[in-house]
Formats: sequence, C-alpha cells, structure tokens
Amino acid sequence: MGGSAARGERVQGGNPVEFPGQKKQQRFRMRGIKKASAGVQERLRRNLDILLDDPHATLPEVTGPTRKGFGRDRMKGALNDIEKVLRKRENRKWLQKRMTRQGGDGIAKAYAGSLMAAHEEEISTVSVFNDPLYGSASFVQRGKGTRLSMVGIQNHSNPKIRLLTWLEMAKRGYWFFSWSKGFVCTGVEPAPPVEWLAEALRGAPVEFTEPEGGGEGLWVSKGMDADAVGSVGTDYYDADYSSGGCMSSDASEYAMELSTALNSAGDEVTITVEATYLGSSSSVTVYLYGAVTEQVGADAYDNGNRPHNNWREWLLNSDNNGFEELTLTPNNAAERTWTVPLNTVRASGGNTQFENFWPVLALMDGPHSSYNTFLSAVDLDMIPLVDIGVSDFQVENQNGNLGFVPGDILDVSVEITNNGVDPYNDGGEIAIYELQGLDEIYIGGASIAYLATAGTQTLTVDFDTSQITPYASGATTFRAMLLSLTADRVSSNDYADDSALHDMPPIANRPSVVGAASVERGTSIQFESTALANDLVDDMSSMSPALQYALHATEAWDTAWISSVDMVGSGGNARYIHTLSPPMSATSGTYDVRIQWTDAGSQTSDWLLTEDAFELRNALPTVLTSSDNGYAGIPTVKVETDEIVSIIGLLNDAETPLSMLTMDSNAPEFIEFDAYNLELTVNFANILYDGHGTPLAQGIFVTISDGEDSNSGTILFNVIENGQPRWNGVPTQSFDEGGSASLILTPYLSDTNDNGDSMPASGLALTVVEISDTSLVDASITGHSLNVESLDDDSFGMVEITVRASDGFRESDTIITYHVNNINDAPRIDTTGIDTMLIQLGERITINVLDIVSDIDDPDEEIWITVTTYVPGAVLYNPISGMVTMSWDEAGEEIVTITAEDRHGQASAEMLIVQVVDALPLEWDDGSGNGDIVVNMEPAYFGANPAVTLESIADFELSDIKVIWTVCNTITGICSDFGNSYNFGPFIILSNGGDGLAVGDYLTLEVTAVDSNGFDRATEEQYKVYATEPPIDTEVEAPSDDPTDDKNGALTPMTMGMMTIGVLLSLALVMVLAITIRRQKEGSVEYDNADQDYHGYAVTVEDSPLTEAPPPPPGMAPPLPPEGLPAGWTMEQWIHYGAEYLQRREEV
Repeated sequence: MGGSAARGERVQGGNPVEFPGQKKQQRFRMRGIKKASAGVQERLRRNLDILLDDPHATLPEVTGPTRKGFGRDRMKGALNDIEKVLRKRENRKWLQKRMTRQGGDGIAKAYAGSLMAAHEEEISTVSVFNDPLYGSASFVQRGKGTRLSMVGIQNHSNPKIRLLTWLEMAKRGYWFFSWSKGFVCTGVEPAPPVEWLAEALRGAPVEFTEPEGGGEGLWVSKGMDADAVGSVGTDYYDADYSSGGCMSSDASEYAMELSTALNSAGDEVTITVEATYLGSSSSVTVYLYGAVTEQVGADAYDNGNRPHNNWREWLLNSDNNGFEELTLTPNNAAERTWTVPLNTVRASGGNTQFENFWPVLALMDGPHSSYNTFLSAVDLDMIPLVDIGVSDFQVENQNGNLGFVPGDILDVSVEITNNGVDPYNDGGEIAIYELQGLDEIYIGGASIAYLATAGTQTLTVDFDTSQITPYASGATTFRAMLLSLTADRVSSNDYADDSALHDMPPIANRPSVVGAASVERGTSIQFESTALANDLVDDMSSMSPALQYALHATEAWDTAWISSVDMVGSGGNARYIHTLSPPMSATSGTYDVRIQWTDAGSQTSDWLLTEDAFELRNALPTVLTSSDNGYAGIPTVKVETDEIVSIIGLLNDAETPLSMLTMDSNAPEFIEFDAYNLELTVNFANILYDGHGTPLAQGIFVTISDGEDSNSGTILFNVIENGQPRWNGVPTQSFDEGGSASLILTPYLSDTNDNGDSMPASGLALTVVEISDTSLVDASITGHSLNVESLDDDSFGMVEITVRASDGFRESDTIITYHVNNINDAPRIDTTGIDTMLIQLGERITINVLDIVSDIDDPDEEIWITVTTYVPGAVLYNPISGMVTMSWDEAGEEIVTITAEDRHGQASAEMLIVQVVDALPLEWDDGSGNGDIVVNMEPAYFGANPAVTLESIADFELSDIKVIWTVCNTITGICSDFGNSYNFGPFIILSNGGDGLAVGDYLTLEVTAVDSNGFDRATEEQYKVYATEPPIDTEVEAPSDDPTDDKNGALTPMTMGMMTIGVLLSLALVMVLAITIRRQKEGSVEYDNADQDYHGYAVTVEDSPLTEAPPPPPGMAPPLPPEGLPAGWTMEQWIHYGAEYLQRREEV
C-alpha cells in the first residue's frame, strides 16, 4: 500500500496499461530465490490456507459488462477456467497436471500452482518479487502459470499486489479496482466504486472536502467553492462528427449481416454478406464496398504499436473493376459471397489467422469514382458473436492413477461452452477420437444441444485400454472436436487434445557399493541404487526399492541386516541408500544382492541380481594406535619396575571379547598377559633419550589371536624414572572441522619425588612441545587445559600434539592424538563477476559451469549440476561439457539458478540475475550536460525547413547510427513527412512538400545506434519541437527632425525615383549572386544529406545538385504534375528544375 493504508488501487483498462507514476516501459523485477524467514513463511502460509479454504474470496467481484460489443468475453472465459481449478483444489494429481500443461489460461495455471503450494507442509524457499510501484512480496513458484499472477494470488490480502493477478486482463481493456475493503472488476467500463474513490481521495496528498453520505457526490479541494464547479466551457467537437460524419440521413433504412466460414481444408474463407433495404421506395441502387483486413496488423509501426483493420485485399465485383452494384427492394435481402485464401491475412496480436481475418463492408450511395455517403456498414464486431468452443477436455484413469496399464478404464470428458452473445440452437456434433498416428479413430460423441449464453454441455466416454500396447515413455492421445457448427466465428477452440500416459514397469539399475566392498563383521556397508522410470508417470520420488541379500549361491534371501533406507539427492540426482549392518555372529564369506522396484501404480520391475556383491570377513584382533578411535593413549611406566597396565583401549577385536584373546611376545620387556583381568605386566630396563635429552616412547611387539586369526602390533609406553611426572594414557580426542576442543589434563597426571613419594599433580607445569600438522590446528596450554582450534573450516585429518609436564627438576612427555572430523560440505558455486549480467535480446551466451563449481569433500565428477530458469528452453545445460547456453526472446529481468548437489544430498544454489535488453536507453541532454545526445537545431518557425545537428556526449562510442525524424500536425492528427539520417548530420527536415512547417506542426527525433560493447541503443522518448510563428520585426524608423521636412514623411518625386532605381539594382544584384552560387554549387553551410532518406515526397538527396548548398526559401517550388513527382526525382531537384520540366512537357 506504499505506506498508506487508505490508498485505493486500480488496474486501468485499455492498451497500453499505465498507472500513476509509471514509466513508459514498466518492468517488474523478480529478485530470485531466498530462504524464507519465519515471518515470510507465516504470512505465506496464512494466505495459502485462505486460498485453499475459501478460494473465491481471492477473486474480484464482477460488477460490469465483460464483453466489448459482440466481441469475445475473455474475462468470463478466464473465470470459467479458474472455477474448474478451484473445484479440483483437493486433487493434487490433477493440480500437478494442470499447472504444468502447455497452453491454457495463465491465470488458471497460476491458481493451480498456488493451490499445489498450499498443500505443501513446509515453505522454506520462496521467490522474491520487487517493483518500485507495487513494492516487494514473496511467493512460491510452482508450474507454468503467469508469474505475476502467482504473486497476486499468494498475496491476495494486499490490495495493491493482488492487482497483478489480472494485469494481462487489464491490458485487454478490463478495469479492476482494489482497496482495503473491496476488490471489484467493472468489466470493460471504467466505473470506479464510490468506496474505492473515497478511500483513494482520503489518502491523496491534496486535502479534499468530503461530501456527505459516505463519499458519494462532488469532492472539491479544500477552499474551493463547490457551487463554482460546473460544466461551463466550450465544446470543440467537429460538427461533422457530432452529426454523424459521412452517414446518410437514410441510414436507418438499411441493415447488413456478415458471416465467415472456414472450409474443411482450413485454407479458404467464405465471406457472406446480406444487405436489406427497409425503406418505402420501390427500389434503390447501392454499392457494396468491401475489404479484407487484419483485425490486428501484422506490420508494426516503428514504436511497436500495431494498427487495427490493416487492409489486405479488396472485395470487388465479378469483373474485378469496381465494387458490387446492388439493386435492393424493400425487405428482400440481397446476398453476395466471396471465397478468399486464408493466407491473405497473417496471425498477429495473439489472434490466429482465422481470428485475424476481418472483413469490413459498407453500403454507399455511389461508386468509388465519386464522393459518396454511407448507408450502412458491418464488420465481425458489429454482428453477434457465435462461438461454441471446447472449454475443457481431460482424460483420467478411473482408478485415480496418473497413467494407465492395459485393462484400465479411462474417463474421456469434454465440456463445451457457448461463448457467444446469443443462445445457440443451430446443431452440430461433439466427437471424440483416439489418435493412432495420423488417423482419428472415433470412440464416441453426441449432438450439440441448446446452449444458453455461457451455457455448457458435458460428454464423458468410457474407454477400455485393453487393446492398447504401451511403450516406454509413451502416451495415447485423444481429441475432442466440434463438427458442423453454424456460423461459428472462433475456430481455434473447436478442438482440444489430451493424453493418457502409459504406466510402464520400472527398470532397475545395478546397485553399487559405497566405499569398500569387503568389510569385517560388525562393520556397516551401504548400497546406492537407482531405477529408470521407463514412463512419463513416475520418477525417483514415486518409486521405491526392495533390496535383499543372501550368502552366495544359497538363495536364502533376507532383509534383517538392513538398518535404514534413505533417499538422498533430488531430481535427476535422487537415489536410495540401503545401509546393511551385519551382526558379529554373521557368517563370513561373499554375499549376493538383488533389488526390485515398485512404482506408484504398483508396477514392479524384474529382480536384478548382483553376485558376490560384498564380502564379510572375520574381524582381526588389533593393537590400537593413535589413528584408531577408542585408543586409550600411551601408558606411562617406571623404569626397572614391574608395571601392570590395562589393555582396555590398547587392544580391540570387533567380534571376540578381550578376555578370550591370547597374547605373546619375544620382547624381554614383556612379562605376562592376564586375560582374565585384562592386564599386561611389563618391565623396562632403561630409558631411551633423543638427541635433546627428551625421553622417547618405547614399544613391545606382540602377537594376539582370537582363536581363528592372528595379528601383530606394537604397544607403546612412556618410560620414566622416580621423580619424573607421570602420564596416564590420554584417550584419542576429536572435534569437527572448523571447530575447537578443550581438555583438562590434570586427571591424566601424577608425580613423585626421587624417593617415590607421591607429589600433587597440580604443581606440574605443562607446555606444548610439538604439533605434528601446524596447518591443521593450533594448540595452547592454559593452566592444565589443552586448547586445540581448527585453522580451516574445510580441513580435516589427524594431528598428534606432544605435551610436556615438568615439576621444575624433571619432565616427561606424552602424545595426545586429535581427529579433526570431516563434515560434508555442500559444493560451492563461485559466481563472482557473473552474478549480474546484461545481454542483448536474442544474443546467445555460454558459461562453463564446471569452472565455477567445486567441492572440498568429493571429486568433481560426483557433483550433480542443474541449471534452470523460468522460461522453457531459454537455458540449456550440457552435463558432459559443463557448458550452459542462455538466450531469451523477450526483454526483461531473468533469473538463472545453478544448483550443485553432492552424492550425500548436500546442495547449494546460486542465482544469476540476467537483464535481457532489446535496446539500452539513449538519453537526450537535459540542458545541463546530463544525457547522451545534444540536439542543435535551427528555429522551427512556420515556413522553415530547419537544419539539425546531433552530438554524442556519452561515455561510449556509437556506430550504426540512425536518426528518424517525423513531421506531424496536432490539428489533423496526421504525420505527413518522415525520414532517416544515418549520421548525426547536419541534415534538413523538409516538410509539406518543401513549403516548410505549417501551423500546428511539430517535429520529432528518435535515435538508434550500437554502442562500443555491441549493445543496441535507442532513445526511449521522442525529442519533440513545436513549430512557432517567427518573431516580428518591430523596429520602426524614427520620425525626421529636419525642420525643412514639412510634410512629415511624405516622399518627394525625386526620392521615389531614387528608391525605385535602388530596388531594381538590388534585384539585379541578387539574381547575379543566385546564378553564381548555383554554378559554383557551394554554400556557406554544408548539409550532410548523403545518408538521409526522405519519405512521402523525397527519397534521397545523394544526387541532388544542391547537396552542398543551402535549401531555397520555402514556397518557391513549382506545382507538382497531377501524377506526382517524376520517377527518380528528389524534391530538391524539383524545386530547382521543376519549372523547366513543366515547360518542356508543354512544348511536347
């Protein structure tokens, strides 16, 4: 509401549509996709819930006529289509099909998509609309409906934004008024409701005095006398127009009827007209003038507007030498017909060829060779519209499935509607066919019954699919046709097609192992699987897999080990992950896997067998190291002492309890292994030091066995002497990449003096001695706390940190192992430099997407990339080369979404904002140096042909320059002269046959060019100058002060004689100068007209003898001959040599 809750809004009818404050070329901005905030989600959910519960509350109330004359009622058609959608709003499958269908009403598809969004449980991602006039709003993009309509539908509580739903209808001449308490469509008549007007005026910046009675009455600005406001003034309507123009006073005595019919081949149109005389004379002779026109011209003006009733061909008499002469008698209709090829006209303005085929006929009281008056006239808008059309056609499976299998029964339903003005009772047939190649196989039909205006008739035929042989990605197409209609005007809606999809069994793809295919018992294993839908009905989201395993060659299929089944990814990257968790008791060996898929229609694929798909191995007993999870750390023992150490955290067997393991070693430090108590006794004879005197860890090589398999490894110990600080084993630590951890080390420390007496560990000083990978983490000690921090959000791995404990006299070290865990990150998309782009309409640009997508965790070949936009076919992505090609056929702001998804289902998306321009603007200089083009023009006086020079002051170079000039008249409304200059001049604007600008004339300039970046550029507004009267020389000779001049200004005979001689000498001198100038062909001003085209009266000045001479004064040209300017002559040539041409022609 633009900050004013009381401001009413409207959408204005007519074409083009303009709003207060709107620029000529209004562009709406779709800002792309964003993560919806909680507030946005709540607001959208509220609006969508209302849409689902009470959708009719979102529609405007129609209060006025919705048909122009006898034309097509587009508003009623749109509301009918919307009503069908609203009746099906709980049928999600139907909505899915309707919102994505090709063709059909864009508003109805937008309602279908919005209702589909209303069924979704979560709205996390939304599109963003932004416009300086309407404001911003979020909406959910679903289907192929009109995007602006979706914005309006899903924000129906906003009086301003909901108008966007009906923008296209407003362009067709319908009027919509929206305010805080109402929403009204007044049809084709601009009849603003009093409530809307009152709310708009109350919020206006001008303060009004409000009339009593709720706003109805005369509103006047405060301080104005209402009684002084009235309909005073003078009407300036043309007298002829107000009295009927060229219509005869007997026009009421004539009537005409017109009809057209398209032949069965669809290539010829028969035009039939009936003329009836209703007067009292015994007979009258009239002439039937006729022409075939295009209702909307296929040839546009330079400004893009298309004329109406664009002439294409005359409808002449049988001799083709004039119009048909008719003799009419009272109340007897005279009929004439013509058969004209349909391709006489062209499709345009949204009309098909037949809809654009627009005959115009008139009765006149005389032949075309004389001036006559009109008796009657008719075109297809002056007669009642007859239009019986297919308003809905659907093929649905009776069991509710989207597709069908042979044997299913289909409901083939067609609805027809009388879109015409009058009831229809002239017969015809509804026919339904199955299409088999080019053949139409009749499956049912009915006669067309009486149809009231806007009345409907429905026919449903049951179709047994038992005889249909389905095929992969196939469909069976049906057609509804209307046959033998009488005087039907709109043929484009006389048939409709719909398809029933073949539901084929899916085809399974072979599952693949994620990771190693050979694992130990107790270790999980995963299988990734996909399937081919094999039809247009299903995708990965509607199919489900069943995976089984069995010991090789046993056929003992089972599913007990399957601990989870998850679908990851989306779209073409969707797949299922089966996780198998074999127990410790599982039999070791190789296993087979088989998989079967079931689709939404319960169709199943064949079982696909994979032999030796994975292996289960016996789990070996292992000596844990710092790289293993669960490692207890390096134990500390005293030198020359039998030390007992727990093996928990030092040994591991996934299948066998530690108490059932055996251990042996040849090392002298190995004393014994107590399996029952899970303890190991060792004794080290001495301490080993490195070159710096630091004690080194010492190891014992042991062999352990679980009774089935044996394995070996080294157990490390820290060996110290009495008085050294003692470390207990510090377990392996871990944290996620990009994170940090803190560990208090006091519980792992103890100390003794030289006599072996215990000392408090709190008195020990700790320091970090070494970090094995300084690029991965940083570590520090605060008191007895070890603080470790990741240096990179994406780096992971293992790091060993050596920590030293000191009591001031002696010290000892331990190694603490940290695992920085890998957290899967979504792929990254770097759009730096391309996030906003400007491209030319129709230009094709390419981007290598692989160059801007990366994944820190997975190989590039495992990234699934999609590139999408709203306009079908505008963006094409080649996943093999990684190249995306983009091109648009319409100007505007477009959003391209690049999505990258890894094999784990993590995805990221980036949006490119692409501004597609037909031409970038060129701005006229505003007089202060702001702009691109400066205009230097001679004064546009009456009678002048001004010279023009343009100058570019833009910061870019221009080439391929074209300057278009016109001379128009405000009185006649006609633009009589125009031309082009292919440089910035100087060039001359010649008007009115060289006579110069006349009263009411104005001239305009437009420029097109190409800038240095290759973009087309054009001025968006015309540079306009109005012709004015030349200034009057008011200088008057002062009266004489000579006392001898007693007659006060009277001329003596002597004076008059001298003046006469002076004038004659001056004329002679002017003639000599003129002849000299013509012969020299040189002038004081050089006009560059070599690149200038003139239309209407001159084509070019390239060969003119006055190319470099100034133009002659206006009014000097001789009269043109009756046949016009001689072939090949220019107007300049005629001005100078026309008299000689006429003289020689008279002599001949």
